[in-house]
Amino acid sequence: DNLLCQVAGYKYIRLYGLSETPKLHATTLRSKNTNSFGTSPVRVEADPLPAAHASAADAAYVETILAPGDMLFIPKSVWHYVRSLTTSVSVNYWF
Repeated sequence: DNLLCQVAGYKYIRLYGLSETPKLHATTLRSKNTNSFGTSPVRVEADPLPAAHASAADAAYVETILAPGDMLFIPKSVWHYVRSLTTSVSVNYWF
């Protein structure tokens, strides 16, 4: 799990559930412990999406903008996309 704390500036956030993994063309890598991480080649804000990633347009997500003083809980295994809207500083706490 992760707490994303916005200290300064603004960030745009999208969260995708684990069930959206196939639509995001994502790969999940597991290490030798319980941690895992993944990557996706999809540029989720591309318009239009390339044909190879067209299914990403159907991926369900929630979105928000973090402002200074905001904190967002990101559960383990939730895909996330983050883009700074301004110069910004964030602090993450993983647990």
